[in-house]
Amino acid sequence: MLTKFWEKTGESLSARWLEYLFGPAFLFWGGGLVVLALEIGFDTVWNWISSRDALTQAVLLVVSALVIALSSKLMEQLRFPFLRLLEGYWPWPLRYLAEPLSRRQWQRIERQRERWNALKGKEEQGNLSLAETRELARLEMAGHYAPPRLSDCLPTGLGNLLRAAEAAPRDKYGLDAVICWPRLWLLLPAEARQALAEVRQSLDMRVELWAWGLFFLLWTVWQPWAAPVAVLWMWVAYALALEAARVYADLFEAAFDLYRWRLYEAARWEAPSVGGAEEVALGQRLTEFLWRGTAQPPVRYSKG
Repeated sequence: MLTKFWEKTGESLSARWLEYLFGPAFLFWGGGLVVLALEIGFDTVWNWISSRDALTQAVLLVVSALVIALSSKLMEQLRFPFLRLLEGYWPWPLRYLAEPLSRRQWQRIERQRERWNALKGKEEQGNLSLAETRELARLEMAGHYAPPRLSDCLPTGLGNLLRAAEAAPRDKYGLDAVICWPRLWLLLPAEARQALAEVRQSLDMRVELWAWGLFFLLWTVWQPWAAPVAVLWMWVAYALALEAARVYADLFEAAFDLYRWRLYEAARWEAPSVGGAEEVALGQRLTEFLWRGTAQPPVRYSKG
């Protein structure tokens, strides 16, 4: 039994080390080494390393691996702050840019909705061309991942995508996602939690990848070409984060669609009928109860 335990532990540790050593941190520090070599000369760097004795080279290798692993671990702790940054929750002084950029995002969303309305009218009349049919499908998708009102709008596309997912349970069921999600998470079946956790992990890793690209700008102190490399790096990482966020948003909304009844059952709250104003009103009252512990009478609790 212990042999199997240590085998599994070794496999897990090996996987983690491979992830650290060949992940974004490796690209960052490897890129820094290339920058240094270009600055002082590849021959100089190689001659210095090759002139060391075997023990010193081994120590350098171990120290390098530790630096990569420790910096990777540190960056894992910074994933959430960087995600908030990419969403558009900016600290001072960037906060002053948030409102005008949010309005610009909202104007773009409104233009898309106006175009959607025009194309939808043509579709009802049967006058859509093939190109317009494709445009309508694209606008339909864009509208699904856009926040419903200006007060929900954030200055970035990623922020608006996640904000739209948070707003959906409130608009459809009267359930505030920020308040209800921790409770609902505990009630989800294991397979649903696993699927959500895997997608969220993917999103967090891509946010981490973006952050390493941001830090790559530090190497511009020695080599100007590091700037376009960092910009391209961040652009690719942001695009990948958007894709992961779409999947996460879909699963997040689906969790409320399929399992919101468990909130009512666990709270011993009267279950509403499916959809409509009644469910929205009862969902708002349940949110109030979960957040503040208060309820407007009369409230009928089911037997448990």
